[in-house]
Amino acid sequence: MVTKAIVALAVLLMAAVPAGARVAETQPLSSKAVHLTVDDWRDADNLCTAGNTGYYWTVGDWFTGNESYRIYCDPGDCASCPEGWSPRSVTIYLYWDVENTCALSVSASIELIDNTDPECPMPGPTVCQSEPSTVGPFSPAGLWAVTIPLPDTCSSLEDPFFAALHFHDTCASLPVLITDTGPCDACESWNNWGAGWRQLCEYGFPGNLSLHATIECEGGTPVEDASWGTIKGKYR
Repeated sequence: MVTKAIVALAVLLMAAVPAGARVAETQPLSSKAVHLTVDDWRDADNLCTAGNTGYYWTVGDWFTGNESYRIYCDPGDCASCPEGWSPRSVTIYLYWDVENTCALSVSASIELIDNTDPECPMPGPTVCQSEPSTVGPFSPAGLWAVTIPLPDTCSSLEDPFFAALHFHDTCASLPVLITDTGPCDACESWNNWGAGWRQLCEYGFPGNLSLHATIECEGGTPVEDASWGTIKGKYR
């Protein structure tokens, strides 16, 4: 009976993963020292990061290039900014195990929310998009915060949105993806490698994708009015 129960559980787990899906291979980061592709010159008092800034797990044998990633962002997790938030950049954390000469062509975009299914927000229209930028080489090896600036003409945001990065090519030395400590939250982290957008939680990701937008308060310094629980959650 125990054997039958184990087999039944295995069948259920297999059914929960899309057919032909890749499976996340995870282990903790070996180093958390971060290298930056862009130094942000803006006044930190006016900035907030919306999305996921945590990094803990590596997800190997996944990143291929020629694909896109996006994450759910809520300015409500930031301080109060009555005049709205201007999106300034999108950042993803990637880890290279070895010294490399890789360079990647990447663009960023901001998408509004489609709440047709309130239990699982989907992307709506794109309201801001950058031109492709070449970033790299990523030397030395290690953890990199890959940041793509957005144009200054982006409209201000007050409601939740999706921030996305689009990789337009690939290279011989590929990185691994990074997630926070977890758990993976449904409808937050997404990947499209040519077969349509899919949730990364469906593939056994241990946490939410380390991807976020930097947004800037228009008209002055924002005022923190979030609950202490919300503030602590931003640093988990």
